[in-house]
Amino acid sequence: MFQRKHVLFRLLSFLLQSFLLLMLPPFGSTAAYFRDVTDVMQLDFRHINGFSAERRLVETMGSGGALFDFDNDGDLDLYLVQGNSLSPSAESSPPNRLYRNENDAGVFVDITASANVGDTGYGLGAVAADYDSDGYRDLYVTNLGKNVLYRNNGDGTFTDVTEDAQVGCPLLSASAAFADIDQDGDLDLYVCNYVEYALETDIPCYYKNSLRIYCGPNEYHGIADVLYRNNGDGTFTDVTKAAGVYEPTTRGLGVVFTDVNNDSWVDIYVANDMSPNTLFINRGDGTFQEEGVLRGVAYNGDGIANGSMGIDAGDYDNDGDIDLWVSNFSLEANCLMQNDGDGYFEDVTFDAELADPSFYALGFGTRFIDYDNDGWLDLLVGNGHIWDNVKQIDAKMSYAQPVQLFRNQGSTLRNHTNFTEITAEAGLDKTPYVVRGMLFGDIDTDGDVDVVLCQSNRPAIILSNEVGSENAWLTVKLVGTDGNTDAIGAQVQLEANGTTLLREVICGASYLSGNDLRLTFGLGNASQINNFQVRWHNGDVQQLSKVPLRQIVTFSQD
Repeated sequence: MFQRKHVLFRLLSFLLQSFLLLMLPPFGSTAAYFRDVTDVMQLDFRHINGFSAERRLVETMGSGGALFDFDNDGDLDLYLVQGNSLSPSAESSPPNRLYRNENDAGVFVDITASANVGDTGYGLGAVAADYDSDGYRDLYVTNLGKNVLYRNNGDGTFTDVTEDAQVGCPLLSASAAFADIDQDGDLDLYVCNYVEYALETDIPCYYKNSLRIYCGPNEYHGIADVLYRNNGDGTFTDVTKAAGVYEPTTRGLGVVFTDVNNDSWVDIYVANDMSPNTLFINRGDGTFQEEGVLRGVAYNGDGIANGSMGIDAGDYDNDGDIDLWVSNFSLEANCLMQNDGDGYFEDVTFDAELADPSFYALGFGTRFIDYDNDGWLDLLVGNGHIWDNVKQIDAKMSYAQPVQLFRNQGSTLRNHTNFTEITAEAGLDKTPYVVRGMLFGDIDTDGDVDVVLCQSNRPAIILSNEVGSENAWLTVKLVGTDGNTDAIGAQVQLEANGTTLLREVICGASYLSGNDLRLTFGLGNASQINNFQVRWHNGDVQQLSKVPLRQIVTFSQD
Protein backbone atom coordinates (compact mmCIF):
# COMPACT_ATOMS: atom_id res chain seq x y z
CA MET A 1 0.00 0.00 0.00
CA PHE A 2 2.83 2.38 0.91
CA GLN A 3 4.61 1.60 -2.36
CA ARG A 4 1.45 2.27 -4.37
CA LYS A 5 0.96 5.60 -2.57
CA HIS A 6 4.59 6.48 -3.15
CA VAL A 7 4.33 5.65 -6.84
CA LEU A 8 1.09 7.61 -7.09
CA PHE A 9 2.68 10.56 -5.34
CA ARG A 10 5.65 10.51 -7.72
CA LEU A 11 3.26 10.28 -10.69
CA LEU A 12 1.22 13.23 -9.43
CA SER A 13 4.41 15.18 -8.77
CA PHE A 14 5.64 14.45 -12.27
CA LEU A 15 2.33 15.55 -13.78
CA LEU A 16 2.32 18.72 -11.66
CA GLN A 17 5.90 19.58 -12.66
CA SER A 18 5.07 18.93 -16.31
CA PHE A 19 2.04 21.21 -16.03
CA LEU A 20 4.11 23.95 -14.40
CA LEU A 21 6.73 23.67 -17.13
CA LEU A 22 4.03 24.09 -19.75
CA MET A 23 2.74 27.15 -17.90
CA LEU A 24 6.16 28.79 -17.80
CA PRO A 25 6.79 31.64 -20.24
CA PRO A 26 8.41 30.61 -23.51
CA PHE A 27 12.06 29.77 -23.20
CA GLY A 28 11.80 29.75 -19.40
CA SER A 29 15.26 28.36 -18.74
CA THR A 30 18.28 29.58 -16.85
CA ALA A 31 19.99 30.55 -20.12
CA ALA A 32 20.14 34.25 -20.93
CA TYR A 33 17.70 35.46 -23.55
CA PHE A 34 20.39 37.81 -24.86
CA ARG A 35 24.04 36.74 -25.10
CA ASP A 36 26.97 39.17 -25.09
CA VAL A 37 28.79 38.45 -28.37
CA THR A 38 30.94 41.58 -28.40
CA ASP A 39 34.21 39.68 -28.21
CA VAL A 40 33.01 36.91 -30.51
CA MET A 41 32.21 39.50 -33.18
CA GLN A 42 35.53 41.24 -32.51
CA LEU A 43 33.98 44.63 -31.82
CA ASP A 44 36.62 46.80 -30.15
CA PHE A 45 34.86 50.18 -29.83
CA ARG A 46 35.09 52.14 -26.60
CA HIS A 47 33.36 55.49 -26.24
CA ILE A 48 35.28 58.47 -24.87
CA ASN A 49 33.18 61.24 -23.38
CA GLY A 50 35.96 63.59 -22.24
CA PHE A 51 35.11 63.09 -18.59
CA SER A 52 36.38 65.89 -16.36
CA ALA A 53 36.03 66.95 -12.75
CA GLU A 54 34.00 69.90 -14.07
CA ARG A 55 31.34 67.47 -15.34
CA ARG A 56 30.44 69.42 -18.45
CA LEU A 57 26.90 68.89 -19.73
CA VAL A 58 27.78 67.33 -23.08
CA GLU A 59 29.97 64.65 -21.49
CA THR A 60 27.01 62.65 -20.24
CA MET A 61 24.76 62.83 -23.34
CA GLY A 62 26.30 60.34 -25.77
CA SER A 63 26.76 58.27 -27.60
CA GLY A 64 24.84 56.47 -30.30
CA GLY A 65 25.21 55.02 -33.75
CA ALA A 66 23.44 53.25 -36.59
CA LEU A 67 22.79 49.70 -37.80
CA PHE A 68 22.38 49.77 -41.58
CA ASP A 69 23.31 47.79 -44.67
CA PHE A 70 25.65 50.26 -46.34
CA ASP A 71 26.91 47.89 -49.07
CA ASN A 72 23.64 46.11 -49.98
CA ASP A 73 25.01 42.66 -49.20
CA GLY A 74 22.00 41.71 -47.06
CA ASP A 75 23.41 42.11 -43.57
CA LEU A 76 23.65 44.98 -41.13
CA ASP A 77 26.82 46.99 -40.76
CA LEU A 78 27.56 49.11 -37.69
CA TYR A 79 28.50 52.77 -37.34
CA LEU A 80 29.45 53.97 -33.86
CA VAL A 81 29.77 57.62 -32.87
CA GLN A 82 32.72 58.77 -30.80
CA GLY A 83 33.00 61.65 -28.33
CA ASN A 84 36.23 63.48 -27.71
CA SER A 85 38.73 64.39 -25.03
CA LEU A 86 37.44 68.00 -24.85
CA SER A 87 40.94 69.02 -23.76
CA PRO A 88 42.67 71.79 -25.74
CA SER A 89 45.97 69.99 -25.23
CA ALA A 90 44.81 66.69 -26.74
CA GLU A 91 47.12 65.62 -29.56
CA SER A 92 44.49 63.77 -31.58
CA SER A 93 40.76 63.15 -31.65
CA PRO A 94 39.39 59.61 -31.91
CA PRO A 95 37.18 59.08 -34.99
CA ASN A 96 33.75 57.61 -35.38
CA ARG A 97 34.04 54.09 -36.75
CA LEU A 98 32.30 52.00 -39.41
CA TYR A 99 32.37 48.22 -39.10
CA ARG A 100 31.43 45.97 -42.02
CA ASN A 101 29.47 42.89 -41.04
CA GLU A 102 31.33 39.81 -42.26
CA ASN A 103 28.34 37.59 -41.61
CA ASP A 104 29.93 34.44 -43.01
CA ALA A 105 32.73 34.84 -40.49
CA GLY A 106 30.49 36.25 -37.75
CA VAL A 107 32.69 39.28 -37.10
CA PHE A 108 32.72 43.06 -37.58
CA VAL A 109 35.67 44.51 -39.50
CA ASP A 110 36.72 48.15 -39.06
CA ILE A 111 36.71 49.86 -42.48
CA THR A 112 36.54 53.46 -41.26
CA ALA A 113 39.63 54.65 -43.07
CA SER A 114 38.81 53.16 -46.46
CA ALA A 115 35.16 54.28 -46.24
CA ASN A 116 36.07 57.89 -45.34
CA VAL A 117 33.56 58.23 -42.51
CA GLY A 118 35.88 58.90 -39.56
CA ASP A 119 34.48 62.23 -38.39
CA THR A 120 36.43 63.54 -35.37
CA GLY A 121 33.95 66.07 -34.03
CA TYR A 122 32.36 65.62 -30.63
CA GLY A 123 29.75 63.14 -31.81
CA LEU A 124 26.38 62.22 -30.36
CA GLY A 125 24.12 60.27 -32.72
CA ALA A 126 23.65 58.90 -36.22
CA VAL A 127 20.91 57.82 -38.58
CA ALA A 128 21.03 56.21 -42.02
CA ALA A 129 18.74 56.31 -45.06
CA ASP A 130 18.91 56.78 -48.83
CA TYR A 131 18.32 60.52 -49.12
CA ASP A 132 19.46 60.79 -52.77
CA SER A 133 17.45 57.83 -54.13
CA ASP A 134 20.41 55.95 -55.60
CA GLY A 135 19.70 52.70 -53.76
CA TYR A 136 22.45 53.11 -51.14
CA ARG A 137 21.89 54.27 -47.59
CA ASP A 138 23.64 57.48 -46.61
CA LEU A 139 24.68 58.56 -43.12
CA TYR A 140 23.90 61.62 -41.03
CA VAL A 141 25.92 62.30 -37.85
CA THR A 142 24.92 64.72 -35.09
CA ASN A 143 27.56 66.61 -33.12
CA LEU A 144 28.30 69.34 -30.67
CA GLY A 145 29.02 71.78 -33.48
CA LYS A 146 28.55 71.08 -37.16
CA ASN A 147 26.73 67.90 -38.09
CA VAL A 148 27.93 65.77 -40.99
CA LEU A 149 26.12 64.21 -43.97
CA TYR A 150 27.99 61.40 -45.71
CA ARG A 151 26.75 60.41 -49.18
CA ASN A 152 27.20 56.71 -49.92
CA ASN A 153 29.07 56.37 -53.23
CA GLY A 154 27.99 52.75 -53.70
CA ASP A 155 31.57 51.47 -53.94
CA GLY A 156 32.37 51.07 -50.26
CA THR A 157 33.23 54.74 -49.76
CA PHE A 158 31.40 57.87 -48.64
CA THR A 159 31.76 61.57 -49.43
CA ASP A 160 31.20 64.39 -46.94
CA VAL A 161 28.55 66.53 -48.67
CA THR A 162 27.49 68.58 -45.65
CA GLU A 163 28.33 71.96 -47.14
CA ASP A 164 26.72 71.26 -50.51
CA ALA A 165 23.61 69.78 -48.87
CA GLN A 166 23.35 72.66 -46.38
CA VAL A 167 22.49 70.49 -43.36
CA GLY A 168 25.41 71.35 -41.04
CA CYS A 169 23.24 72.72 -38.20
CA PRO A 170 26.17 73.85 -35.97
CA LEU A 171 24.39 73.54 -32.61
CA LEU A 172 24.15 70.81 -29.95
CA SER A 173 22.18 68.24 -31.93
CA ALA A 174 20.92 64.91 -30.58
CA SER A 175 18.70 62.47 -32.48
CA ALA A 176 17.71 62.79 -36.14
CA ALA A 177 15.37 61.01 -38.55
CA PHE A 178 14.56 60.83 -42.26
CA ALA A 179 11.10 60.56 -43.86
CA ASP A 180 9.22 61.86 -46.89
CA ILE A 181 7.00 64.51 -45.29
CA ASP A 182 5.43 65.73 -48.54
CA GLN A 183 5.27 62.49 -50.57
CA ASP A 184 7.39 63.93 -53.36
CA GLY A 185 9.59 60.84 -53.48
CA ASP A 186 12.66 62.02 -51.56
CA LEU A 187 13.56 61.96 -47.89
CA ASP A 188 13.43 65.01 -45.68
CA LEU A 189 15.38 65.37 -42.44
CA TYR A 190 14.40 66.29 -38.87
CA VAL A 191 17.17 67.18 -36.39
CA CYS A 192 16.63 67.46 -32.63
CA ASN A 193 18.57 70.28 -30.99
CA TYR A 194 19.01 70.33 -27.24
CA VAL A 195 20.10 73.59 -25.56
CA GLU A 196 22.21 76.68 -26.11
CA TYR A 197 25.61 75.33 -25.24
CA ALA A 198 29.33 75.89 -25.67
CA LEU A 199 32.21 74.45 -23.69
CA GLU A 200 33.45 77.87 -22.67
CA THR A 201 30.06 78.76 -21.17
CA ASP A 202 29.39 75.45 -19.42
CA ILE A 203 27.49 76.08 -16.19
CA PRO A 204 28.80 74.55 -12.93
CA CYS A 205 26.17 72.71 -10.88
CA TYR A 206 26.34 71.28 -7.36
CA TYR A 207 24.28 69.07 -5.10
CA LYS A 208 23.84 70.76 -1.73
CA ASN A 209 26.46 73.33 -2.70
CA SER A 210 29.37 70.90 -2.45
CA LEU A 211 29.06 67.84 -4.72
CA ARG A 212 29.79 68.68 -8.36
CA ILE A 213 27.19 67.09 -10.67
CA TYR A 214 26.06 67.33 -14.26
CA CYS A 215 23.52 70.10 -14.71
CA GLY A 216 19.92 69.44 -15.51
CA PRO A 217 18.26 70.89 -18.62
CA ASN A 218 16.59 73.75 -16.81
CA GLU A 219 19.97 75.43 -16.30
CA TYR A 220 20.15 76.06 -20.06
CA HIS A 221 17.88 77.70 -22.62
CA GLY A 222 16.17 75.27 -24.94
CA ILE A 223 16.51 75.79 -28.69
CA ALA A 224 14.46 74.91 -31.73
CA ASP A 225 14.79 71.70 -33.70
CA VAL A 226 15.28 71.93 -37.47
CA LEU A 227 13.31 70.41 -40.33
CA TYR A 228 15.10 70.25 -43.68
CA ARG A 229 13.11 69.69 -46.87
CA ASN A 230 14.90 67.69 -49.54
CA ASN A 231 15.06 69.68 -52.79
CA GLY A 232 15.67 66.58 -54.87
CA ASP A 233 18.99 67.84 -56.24
CA GLY A 234 21.29 66.92 -53.37
CA THR A 235 20.48 70.02 -51.34
CA PHE A 236 18.08 70.74 -48.49
CA THR A 237 16.17 73.84 -47.37
CA ASP A 238 15.46 74.75 -43.75
CA VAL A 239 11.63 74.85 -43.61
CA THR A 240 11.27 74.76 -39.84
CA LYS A 241 9.15 77.89 -39.63
CA ALA A 242 7.41 77.56 -42.97
CA ALA A 243 6.34 73.98 -42.17
CA GLY A 244 4.96 74.94 -38.75
CA VAL A 245 7.35 72.91 -36.58
CA TYR A 246 9.23 75.83 -35.03
CA GLU A 247 9.22 75.57 -31.24
CA PRO A 248 11.92 77.98 -29.99
CA THR A 249 12.54 76.69 -26.45
CA THR A 250 12.10 72.92 -26.51
CA ARG A 251 14.99 70.63 -25.64
CA GLY A 252 14.74 67.92 -28.28
CA LEU A 253 16.41 64.56 -27.60
CA GLY A 254 14.45 61.84 -29.42
CA VAL A 255 12.35 61.85 -32.60
CA VAL A 256 10.24 59.42 -34.56
CA PHE A 257 8.31 59.85 -37.82
CA THR A 258 5.08 57.85 -37.63
CA ASP A 259 1.51 58.01 -38.88
CA VAL A 260 -0.52 58.37 -35.69
CA ASN A 261 -3.90 59.14 -37.28
CA ASN A 262 -3.77 56.62 -40.14
CA ASP A 263 -4.11 59.13 -42.98
CA SER A 264 -1.00 57.96 -44.91
CA TRP A 265 0.99 61.08 -44.01
CA VAL A 266 3.90 60.80 -41.57
CA ASP A 267 3.60 62.83 -38.40
CA ILE A 268 6.48 63.81 -36.08
CA TYR A 269 6.68 62.98 -32.38
CA VAL A 270 9.53 64.51 -30.38
CA ALA A 271 10.76 63.64 -26.88
CA ASN A 272 11.79 66.84 -25.10
CA ASP A 273 13.74 67.14 -21.86
CA MET A 274 11.67 68.84 -19.15
CA SER A 275 9.56 70.52 -21.83
CA PRO A 276 6.23 69.25 -23.16
CA ASN A 277 6.73 66.60 -25.81
CA THR A 278 5.59 67.77 -29.23
CA LEU A 279 3.41 66.01 -31.80
CA PHE A 280 3.31 67.60 -35.24
CA ILE A 281 0.36 66.41 -37.30
CA ASN A 282 1.00 66.38 -41.03
CA ARG A 283 -1.60 68.40 -42.92
CA GLY A 284 -0.69 66.84 -46.26
CA ASP A 285 0.38 70.14 -47.84
CA GLY A 286 3.95 70.37 -46.55
CA THR A 287 2.94 71.89 -43.24
CA PHE A 288 2.25 70.57 -39.75
CA GLN A 289 0.10 71.50 -36.77
CA GLU A 290 1.48 70.98 -33.26
CA GLU A 291 -1.17 69.03 -31.30
CA GLY A 292 0.71 67.39 -28.44
CA VAL A 293 -1.58 68.67 -25.71
CA LEU A 294 -4.74 68.17 -27.75
CA ARG A 295 -3.88 64.54 -28.51
CA GLY A 296 -2.69 63.66 -25.02
CA VAL A 297 1.04 63.11 -25.57
CA ALA A 298 2.65 66.36 -24.37
CA TYR A 299 2.57 65.41 -20.68
CA ASN A 300 2.24 62.26 -18.63
CA GLY A 301 -1.10 61.22 -17.15
CA ASP A 302 -0.58 63.59 -14.22
CA GLY A 303 -0.09 66.58 -16.51
CA ILE A 304 3.66 66.81 -15.92
CA ALA A 305 6.39 67.35 -18.51
CA ASN A 306 8.99 64.64 -18.04
CA GLY A 307 12.69 64.47 -18.72
CA SER A 308 12.18 62.45 -21.90
CA MET A 309 14.96 60.85 -23.94
CA GLY A 310 14.12 57.66 -25.82
CA ILE A 311 11.12 57.27 -28.08
CA ASP A 312 9.32 54.74 -30.27
CA ALA A 313 6.07 54.03 -32.08
CA GLY A 314 4.38 50.67 -32.63
CA ASP A 315 1.13 48.73 -32.37
CA TYR A 316 1.77 47.00 -29.05
CA ASP A 317 -1.88 45.95 -28.52
CA ASN A 318 -2.46 44.61 -32.05
CA ASP A 319 -5.53 46.77 -32.64
CA GLY A 320 -4.39 48.27 -35.94
CA ASP A 321 -3.11 51.68 -34.87
CA ILE A 322 0.22 53.11 -33.75
CA ASP A 323 0.88 53.64 -30.05
CA LEU A 324 3.71 55.69 -28.54
CA TRP A 325 6.38 54.99 -25.93
CA VAL A 326 8.84 57.33 -24.19
CA SER A 327 11.64 56.65 -21.69
CA ASN A 328 12.14 59.20 -18.93
CA PHE A 329 14.45 60.37 -16.16
CA SER A 330 14.78 58.58 -12.82
CA LEU A 331 12.01 59.17 -10.27
CA GLU A 332 9.67 59.45 -13.25
CA ALA A 333 7.83 56.55 -14.83
CA ASN A 334 8.34 55.87 -18.51
CA CYS A 335 5.21 56.59 -20.58
CA LEU A 336 3.12 54.20 -22.69
CA MET A 337 0.45 56.05 -24.65
CA GLN A 338 -2.37 54.07 -26.22
CA ASN A 339 -3.93 55.24 -29.49
CA ASP A 340 -7.73 55.34 -29.56
CA GLY A 341 -7.76 54.70 -33.31
CA ASP A 342 -8.14 58.33 -34.32
CA GLY A 343 -4.74 59.58 -33.22
CA TYR A 344 -5.68 60.60 -29.69
CA PHE A 345 -3.86 59.00 -26.77
CA GLU A 346 -4.25 57.93 -23.17
CA ASP A 347 -1.35 57.39 -20.77
CA VAL A 348 -1.81 53.74 -19.73
CA THR A 349 1.58 53.28 -18.07
CA PHE A 350 0.14 52.39 -14.67
CA ASP A 351 -2.64 50.23 -16.12
CA ALA A 352 -0.06 48.32 -18.15
CA GLU A 353 2.05 47.77 -14.99
CA LEU A 354 5.05 49.60 -16.45
CA ALA A 355 5.27 52.48 -13.97
CA ASP A 356 6.75 51.02 -10.78
CA PRO A 357 9.57 49.02 -12.43
CA SER A 358 10.86 52.11 -14.23
CA PHE A 359 10.73 54.56 -11.34
CA TYR A 360 14.35 54.35 -10.15
CA ALA A 361 15.81 53.59 -13.58
CA LEU A 362 16.89 56.33 -15.96
CA GLY A 363 15.86 55.32 -19.48
CA PHE A 364 17.58 56.31 -22.70
CA GLY A 365 17.58 54.05 -25.77
CA THR A 366 14.46 51.94 -26.10
CA ARG A 367 12.10 50.29 -28.59
CA PHE A 368 9.15 48.01 -28.99
CA ILE A 369 10.67 44.61 -29.76
CA ASP A 370 9.00 41.21 -30.08
CA TYR A 371 11.98 39.50 -28.47
CA ASP A 372 10.38 36.03 -28.44
CA ASN A 373 8.50 36.34 -31.76
CA ASP A 374 5.16 35.44 -30.19
CA GLY A 375 3.32 38.17 -32.12
CA TRP A 376 3.17 40.75 -29.31
CA LEU A 377 5.54 43.69 -29.08
CA ASP A 378 7.53 43.73 -25.86
CA LEU A 379 9.64 46.61 -24.54
CA LEU A 380 13.40 46.80 -24.06
CA VAL A 381 14.84 49.80 -22.20
CA GLY A 382 18.50 50.78 -21.90
CA ASN A 383 19.24 52.54 -18.62
CA GLY A 384 22.08 54.47 -17.04
CA HIS A 385 22.16 57.52 -14.81
CA ILE A 386 23.74 60.80 -15.90
CA TRP A 387 25.41 61.33 -12.52
CA ASP A 388 28.39 59.04 -12.02
CA ASN A 389 28.27 59.96 -8.32
CA VAL A 390 24.53 59.38 -7.86
CA LYS A 391 25.11 56.94 -4.98
CA GLN A 392 26.24 59.91 -2.91
CA ILE A 393 22.87 61.53 -3.56
CA ASP A 394 20.46 58.58 -3.31
CA ALA A 395 21.60 55.13 -2.21
CA LYS A 396 18.66 53.53 -4.02
CA MET A 397 20.01 54.58 -7.40
CA SER A 398 23.12 53.58 -9.30
CA TYR A 399 25.11 54.95 -12.23
CA ALA A 400 25.28 51.70 -14.20
CA GLN A 401 21.88 49.99 -14.44
CA PRO A 402 20.51 46.81 -15.99
CA VAL A 403 18.77 46.80 -19.35
CA GLN A 404 15.09 46.12 -18.62
CA LEU A 405 12.86 43.73 -20.58
CA PHE A 406 9.08 43.91 -20.27
CA ARG A 407 7.09 41.03 -21.73
CA ASN A 408 3.78 41.86 -23.38
CA GLN A 409 1.24 39.46 -21.89
CA GLY A 410 -1.00 39.86 -24.94
CA SER A 411 -4.71 40.55 -25.21
CA THR A 412 -7.28 41.47 -27.81
CA LEU A 413 -9.25 43.71 -25.44
CA ARG A 414 -8.56 47.42 -25.25
CA ASN A 415 -7.11 48.55 -21.92
CA HIS A 416 -6.25 44.99 -20.91
CA THR A 417 -2.77 44.58 -22.31
CA ASN A 418 -0.32 44.28 -19.44
CA PHE A 419 3.43 43.94 -19.31
CA THR A 420 5.54 41.95 -16.87
CA GLU A 421 9.15 42.81 -16.13
CA ILE A 422 11.29 39.74 -16.87
CA THR A 423 14.72 41.37 -16.61
CA ALA A 424 15.98 38.76 -14.16
CA GLU A 425 14.39 35.84 -15.99
CA ALA A 426 16.07 37.01 -19.18
CA GLY A 427 19.45 37.17 -17.46
CA LEU A 428 19.71 40.93 -17.99
CA ASP A 429 20.01 41.72 -14.28
CA LYS A 430 23.51 40.28 -14.07
CA THR A 431 25.38 43.11 -15.78
CA PRO A 432 24.64 46.83 -15.36
CA TYR A 433 25.45 49.26 -18.17
CA VAL A 434 25.53 53.01 -18.75
CA VAL A 435 23.37 52.98 -21.88
CA ARG A 436 22.70 55.97 -24.08
CA GLY A 437 22.02 54.99 -27.69
CA MET A 438 20.48 51.57 -28.32
CA LEU A 439 20.48 50.09 -31.82
CA PHE A 440 18.07 47.38 -32.95
CA GLY A 441 18.27 44.97 -35.87
CA ASP A 442 18.78 41.35 -36.93
CA ILE A 443 22.58 41.33 -37.04
CA ASP A 444 22.98 37.60 -37.61
CA THR A 445 19.97 37.27 -39.97
CA ASP A 446 18.34 34.49 -37.95
CA GLY A 447 14.89 36.06 -37.75
CA ASP A 448 14.97 37.87 -34.42
CA VAL A 449 16.07 41.30 -33.27
CA ASP A 450 19.51 41.80 -31.73
CA VAL A 451 20.69 44.86 -29.83
CA VAL A 452 23.76 47.09 -29.69
CA LEU A 453 24.26 49.06 -26.47
CA CYS A 454 26.12 52.35 -26.89
CA GLN A 455 27.53 53.20 -23.48
CA SER A 456 28.81 56.48 -22.14
CA ASN A 457 32.59 56.37 -21.67
CA ARG A 458 32.51 52.57 -21.88
CA PRO A 459 32.69 49.86 -24.56
CA ALA A 460 29.84 49.25 -26.99
CA ILE A 461 28.14 45.90 -26.37
CA ILE A 462 26.41 43.51 -28.80
CA LEU A 463 23.59 41.41 -27.35
CA SER A 464 22.51 38.53 -29.57
CA ASN A 465 18.91 37.39 -29.27
CA GLU A 466 19.06 33.71 -28.36
CA VAL A 467 15.36 32.83 -28.21
CA GLY A 468 13.31 34.66 -30.83
CA SER A 469 14.06 32.38 -33.75
CA GLU A 470 12.56 29.38 -31.94
CA ASN A 471 9.15 30.72 -32.95
CA ALA A 472 7.98 31.30 -36.51
CA TRP A 473 8.98 34.64 -38.01
CA LEU A 474 9.03 36.73 -41.14
CA THR A 475 11.35 39.60 -42.02
CA VAL A 476 10.14 42.01 -44.69
CA LYS A 477 12.32 44.38 -46.67
CA LEU A 478 10.34 46.95 -48.65
CA VAL A 479 11.82 48.70 -51.67
CA GLY A 480 10.21 51.88 -52.91
CA THR A 481 10.37 52.69 -56.62
CA ASP A 482 9.30 56.34 -56.47
CA GLY A 483 12.52 57.74 -54.98
CA ASN A 484 11.92 56.74 -51.36
CA THR A 485 13.86 53.51 -51.90
CA ASP A 486 13.77 52.53 -48.21
CA ALA A 487 9.96 52.86 -48.19
CA ILE A 488 10.13 54.85 -44.94
CA GLY A 489 6.58 55.47 -43.77
CA ALA A 490 5.14 52.32 -45.35
CA GLN A 491 3.12 49.90 -43.24
CA VAL A 492 2.69 46.14 -43.52
CA GLN A 493 -0.31 44.37 -42.06
CA LEU A 494 -0.74 40.61 -41.97
CA GLU A 495 -2.90 38.02 -40.28
CA ALA A 496 -1.59 34.87 -38.66
CA ASN A 497 -3.29 32.57 -36.16
CA GLY A 498 -6.29 34.90 -36.07
CA THR A 499 -4.23 37.90 -34.96
CA THR A 500 -3.56 40.92 -37.15
CA LEU A 501 -0.10 42.43 -36.87
CA LEU A 502 0.90 45.93 -38.01
CA ARG A 503 4.46 47.14 -38.50
CA GLU A 504 5.73 50.44 -39.88
CA VAL A 505 9.03 51.31 -41.56
CA ILE A 506 10.52 53.83 -39.16
CA CYS A 507 13.74 55.79 -39.48
CA GLY A 508 15.08 57.11 -36.20
CA ALA A 509 13.43 56.22 -32.85
CA SER A 510 15.25 55.07 -29.71
CA TYR A 511 17.86 57.72 -28.74
CA LEU A 512 20.75 58.95 -30.91
CA SER A 513 20.16 55.86 -33.00
CA GLY A 514 19.56 54.50 -36.47
CA ASN A 515 17.94 51.07 -36.65
CA ASP A 516 17.28 48.25 -39.10
CA LEU A 517 14.66 49.41 -41.62
CA ARG A 518 13.46 45.88 -42.25
CA LEU A 519 10.28 44.75 -40.49
CA THR A 520 10.39 41.66 -38.29
CA PHE A 521 7.14 39.83 -37.54
CA GLY A 522 6.95 37.29 -34.74
CA LEU A 523 4.42 34.63 -35.71
CA GLY A 524 4.39 32.27 -32.74
CA ASN A 525 3.34 28.78 -33.83
CA ALA A 526 1.68 29.94 -37.05
CA SER A 527 1.98 27.67 -40.06
CA GLN A 528 0.85 30.20 -42.64
CA ILE A 529 0.20 33.89 -43.24
CA ASN A 530 -3.13 35.29 -44.35
CA ASN A 531 -4.16 38.65 -45.77
CA PHE A 532 -0.71 40.18 -46.31
CA GLN A 533 -1.05 43.85 -47.23
CA VAL A 534 1.40 46.70 -47.83
CA ARG A 535 0.28 50.29 -47.53
CA TRP A 536 3.13 52.08 -49.22
CA HIS A 537 4.47 55.43 -48.04
CA ASN A 538 2.45 57.28 -50.69
CA GLY A 539 -0.82 55.66 -49.58
CA ASP A 540 -1.08 53.03 -52.34
CA VAL A 541 -2.19 49.61 -51.12
CA GLN A 542 -0.82 46.35 -52.45
CA GLN A 543 -2.13 42.87 -51.60
CA LEU A 544 0.33 40.00 -51.69
CA SER A 545 -0.09 36.23 -51.48
CA LYS A 546 1.98 33.11 -50.87
CA VAL A 547 4.26 34.73 -48.32
CA PRO A 548 6.65 32.16 -46.80
CA LEU A 549 7.60 31.77 -43.14
CA ARG A 550 11.08 31.91 -41.56
CA GLN A 551 12.55 33.89 -44.42
CA ILE A 552 13.74 37.38 -45.25
CA VAL A 553 11.58 38.49 -48.16
CA THR A 554 11.82 41.58 -50.35
CA PHE A 555 8.82 43.31 -51.90
CA SER A 556 9.04 46.16 -54.40
CA GLN A 557 6.49 48.91 -54.91
CA ASP A 558 4.25 48.49 -57.97
